[in-house]
Amino acid sequence: MPSNQPSLRVDVIYPANLKEGDAPPSPTDPNYNWHFLAEGDSWFTIGAVPSSNLLFELRLAKWTRVLNLAYPGDTILHISDLAANKDLKAFLAKRNFNYPFDALLLSGGGNDVIDAAKDLIDVSGYKPAKRDPEAYINRKKLEALLTSIQEGYAAIIGLRDASNSQSKGRPAFVHTYDYPTPRDAPARFVGTFKLLGPWLYKVFKGSAMDVQLQQLIVNRIMDALAESLLELDCEHGKPGKQLPALHVIDTRNTLVMANPGEVGNSNDWLNEIHPNLDGYRKIADRLSARINEVMLG
Repeated sequence: MPSNQPSLRVDVIYPANLKEGDAPPSPTDPNYNWHFLAEGDSWFTIGAVPSSNLLFELRLAKWTRVLNLAYPGDTILHISDLAANKDLKAFLAKRNFNYPFDALLLSGGGNDVIDAAKDLIDVSGYKPAKRDPEAYINRKKLEALLTSIQEGYAAIIGLRDASNSQSKGRPAFVHTYDYPTPRDAPARFVGTFKLLGPWLYKVFKGSAMDVQLQQLIVNRIMDALAESLLELDCEHGKPGKQLPALHVIDTRNTLVMANPGEVGNSNDWLNEIHPNLDGYRKIADRLSARINEVMLG
């Protein structure tokens, strides 16, 4: 962020907060300059203990209140779950209910890919001499999954631009994901007592495939996800795929990858699929810069 711009924390509230006390907070409190609506997966919640989340680390040029529909304790949510969220439909497009938001913040698609990894990756034909990661990826299933993710984002943008919406045409911001490392590092989420995952590690466990090739396969899949999201970008996306006023921020190669032999906090990763506090801050810096650029014109 340019030195002449302020760097201000955002105020994150949840739908439950709107019903608390005699004077509950409003999503469009005039004391804030910008009012955002956020919906997303566990990267937008107090997801993995004891880390932060991506929203908390945003630093914007104006005072901003964010109504976050991603509840603490959410674990593996898919893009279809996010697009179908009744709160999203209500706050964006319900007649005589929705609010005028200045922007949307969206996080989704990563969980779809992680959860489907067992169907996307086939290690049964592993041979040490076969080093092409594409040889172990089911492209047909991957392309079908990526299409469904794109359709989920199109559904959300359709809600934003519905006839009853007061947020028509307002910018929406989406991030890509960085490169997780297959490793025995499960996650514990707020509100749960058990460990969940690991996800990628289980796909490769017992296969005798070396860790370098495992990482190449995961990287190739995460690149495919990022490229499918970038196709939706309103300025630089693929003709016929672009979604209006949707800005996709490519955050690949932001984080230092985890050490595959470490089972806990490693470099910029708290567990197999979630960044730690430093990691979230690095990604939030890139998001904040683009959000400020678009919002300030």
